[in-house]
Amino acid sequence: MTRRSIGSAFFTAAILALPAIALAQKPSGIYTPGAKTKATDAQVCAADYESSVKPLADHQRKEALARYGKREDDTTFELDHLIAVSLGGSNDPDNLWPIPKNKEYGPEWKAELDKTLHQMVCDKKITLKAAQDAVKKDWTKAYDQYVKGAAK
Repeated sequence: MTRRSIGSAFFTAAILALPAIALAQKPSGIYTPGAKTKATDAQVCAADYESSVKPLADHQRKEALARYGKREDDTTFELDHLIAVSLGGSNDPDNLWPIPKNKEYGPEWKAELDKTLHQMVCDKKITLKAAQDAVKKDWTKAYDQYVKGAAK
């Protein structure tokens, strides 16, 4: 095998791996490490908590989108909080990412995970920190554990 064919084989393998990476629907740990407020579990479980949080500012949205090279008029994604506001996540651009819209591990799945974890925190089945950490580490694995796993 020549150097050229080895390089070509590597390039082909890398291209074939792209769909699997794209399907993962995970934010960049560099652009979106996750950021939270100092809210406690009692605060996030209060009925008026989410309405007491300041709305996302235009500059926060623009900075988060710029990190991923996205335009505001792009409709292929939804801007998402990695750590949901309902779990004490902040509007800091470190907590925002464009989650691609598609069938698996898309925005609806992430919203379902956020809702499930919020309910579990309020039912004292999981700590707020554990919920935040699970989402920060790998929200797709957290979905499989807490949403899919609970459905079994």
